[in-house]
Amino acid sequence: MRIQKIVSVLFLSLLISSFIPSKDASQHVDETEDITQVWKKFLNIIARQDKSGFKTLSNQSIRCYLCLENTIIEQEELDKKRETDPEWYTTLYTKDIYISIDDFIKNDYDLIFNTVFVQILKERKTIFYKREIEEVAHYEVLVTTTEPTLYHEGGQHSFQFKKIKGEWKFNEIGTIP
Repeated sequence: MRIQKIVSVLFLSLLISSFIPSKDASQHVDETEDITQVWKKFLNIIARQDKSGFKTLSNQSIRCYLCLENTIIEQEELDKKRETDPEWYTTLYTKDIYISIDDFIKNDYDLIFNTVFVQILKERKTIFYKREIEEVAHYEVLVTTTEPTLYHEGGQHSFQFKKIKGEWKFNEIGTIP
């Protein structure tokens, strides 16, 4: 009889605890709401072309492959490195791809965040994906910017935000594929 009471109490405790959200689950909900608000703020800043606000919301450097070849001159420079530098690939992905925020704003911001692109980002569905990189929280915000067709697989832009000193900072822009 005593064993039956203990088993019943344990079962009831287990049942009740399964309905109480875990701290991790509520933290995930809070972070999702938080990154959603950061994304809305990001969209408002780029829609207003607020470069000062953009700088404040961004990391000190942005990982940006697009920034290395978004002009004809840059494309030619990259082609020349490929042809002449045996270490071009390593240098590209360990050094060149990281653009200081000031250089990004000066050279790449207007090329990337034009009116048409910003409107696409505001209108399209976003997907938020959290991951940990070296024990630091990151969120990827994925936006399908080119719809798939019979002749093209479509494409997405990825915007990464990194938690730095308790704040989400824009850290990377990329494309898929």
